[in-house]
Amino acid sequence: MLKKIMDMACALCLTTAVFASCGETSEGGSSEAATTTTNAAESAAEEASSEEAAAAESKAEEETTAEESKAEEGGDPAASDLPYIDEVTGLECFKPDPDYKAVTEFKGYDAFLMFADSEWFWSNFSGQGYPEDLRADGAYGVDADVTGDGTYTVSITKDSIAAQDAVLGSYNPQVLLDENEGVVFPANGATVFCVDITGICDGTMTDTGEETKKGDQKKFTDEVNYGVNKKARGKYTGQEISVTVDSIKADGKDVEFDDAKIVKGNIESDNNCYRLEIYNEYGKGKEDPAIDKSKLMFSQSLEVTFTITGLDKEDGAAEGDAAEATEEAVESAAE
Repeated sequence: MLKKIMDMACALCLTTAVFASCGETSEGGSSEAATTTTNAAESAAEEASSEEAAAAESKAEEETTAEESKAEEGGDPAASDLPYIDEVTGLECFKPDPDYKAVTEFKGYDAFLMFADSEWFWSNFSGQGYPEDLRADGAYGVDADVTGDGTYTVSITKDSIAAQDAVLGSYNPQVLLDENEGVVFPANGATVFCVDITGICDGTMTDTGEETKKGDQKKFTDEVNYGVNKKARGKYTGQEISVTVDSIKADGKDVEFDDAKIVKGNIESDNNCYRLEIYNEYGKGKEDPAIDKSKLMFSQSLEVTFTITGLDKEDGAAEGDAAEATEEAVESAAE
């Protein structure tokens, strides 16, 4: 188009020259022709400049559209690598691993991290080894298989908390995901923060060491799968067990805590779990909390490492204790 306009301008110049050579001798005529030629050239130049500007603007718009489209499709590494920052906590949010699979088989006691933040997000209230009827809304933690005295770590992670429950096939109703970015929003604060070691206790003593009355003893079953069944009778009163919390970490960073303030033992009235109650809005852990819950924030993981000792009772002795407890319960019912 630009070439065509310039050709027209040249043609006008040639035409003017031809008119002059053909005998246009009038001074006025000559001046008028020159003016006409100049105006035509200026008009052509202005039109060419306008065309160039329009073409440049159109090209810029096309490039911008292409870049935006590429970024949306994930084709632009720079765009896809930009961190997503949560406005409330200031923490970077991350996408969960869609291929994460939980471990659900346990040889010993299933220990899990029980947690819910201040808004009940990042909730986990069941062990991965639990049977279907005891899994509530599902199990979403990284549990530890406690097979004897030793040090163990339990946790919840961005991957486990957003994964599908291995038994129920359901997803965690208490995990908050950004629909557009696909990231998990961070946890902020705590409503419940405990560690439950399933299958330890026989229900004959409270967490404070007081012996329960025969009529008030827990009505446990005599199933042998107590390690993953919190309704089955365990081997211990809980008083012969010692558990020390070694560390608490949020996103890999140490969280300050006071182990002496953690409530420990067979706290709940309806299960065999040995509990470490770090904080509980509805329990004893609220009175003098072991952590400052207002400072607890994380977007990738929360973990507790503990050391347990006293797990030395043999199966034969445990079976005898269980039989004795059952006999006492029957006698109590008869009375």
